[in-house]
Amino acid sequence: MKRRDALGRVALLMGGALSAPTMLAFLEGCKKASDTATGITFPFTPERQALIAEVTEIIIPKTDTPGAKDAKVGEFIEKMMKDCYSEPEQESFNKGLEELEKKDFMKSTPQEQTKILTEMEKASKADLAKADTEKKKYTEAGKEYTDAPVPFFRLLKELTLLGYFTSEQGATQALEYVPVPGRYDGCVDYKPGQKAWAL
Repeated sequence: MKRRDALGRVALLMGGALSAPTMLAFLEGCKKASDTATGITFPFTPERQALIAEVTEIIIPKTDTPGAKDAKVGEFIEKMMKDCYSEPEQESFNKGLEELEKKDFMKSTPQEQTKILTEMEKASKADLAKADTEKKKYTEAGKEYTDAPVPFFRLLKELTLLGYFTSEQGATQALEYVPVPGRYDGCVDYKPGQKAWAL
């Protein structure tokens, strides 16, 4: 599968919207070790790895299909953050992790964890709306606007979906998968309850 095809499919799964840093990271590929920004200490500590894995599992839980932990999405996120994201995005991600740690996310009940993530998602949407307003003001005034980093939860959610649906488990078990496709059928009936196709 080509990188652009995978990105397009993940964007469709997310309603057609990926942040610019995620698209750039995915399209440009990974950096050389010497080019890597130093926003976060890599590798993550075991506690941070467990925290990321737990949050991704809440976003994509294990049901009759594998969850985010089964697809090793946490490892994917760490690799992407280290090799493909700039320092502002790394710092935004780090601040989000610190906020979760301050709230004792790992010691919270599942209901409290869901509440914490819901609040973070609302704050993320508010931050994006504020950034759009700021950008519009700068543009109307003829000034150059420097994009703010993507809020933590938005970035985490994008990477979770990207990592899961491009993993073997996500592509072959969560989506309808044909390992060796046959001829092209442009119009195939979709049956109620059928999985989306892994292309």
